Amino acid sequence: MATRGYDGPAKDPGLALVLTILGFFFVAGLQYFYLGKIIKGVLFLLTLGFFYVGTIISLFTIGGETRRVNAERALGMR
Repeated sequence: MATRGYDGPAKDPGLALVLTILGFFFVAGLQYFYLGKIIKGVLFLLTLGFFYVGTIISLFTIGGETRRVNAERALGMR
């Protein structure tokens, strides 16, 4: 089984939250680009965060998504 290279430090949930808040004022979806979820980031970018409803939901869920991404990276799944 091949091992993955070093992916860098864990993703910061605080920074992900700040990027989510910036979605209300500048570019929606930055938090998903930061987490490596490119397709979801592009969808948010093109739809203004699903017309801001998705951005509001992301305010409450981005911490859990960040923890999930960090766990997947620790296991070598990402």
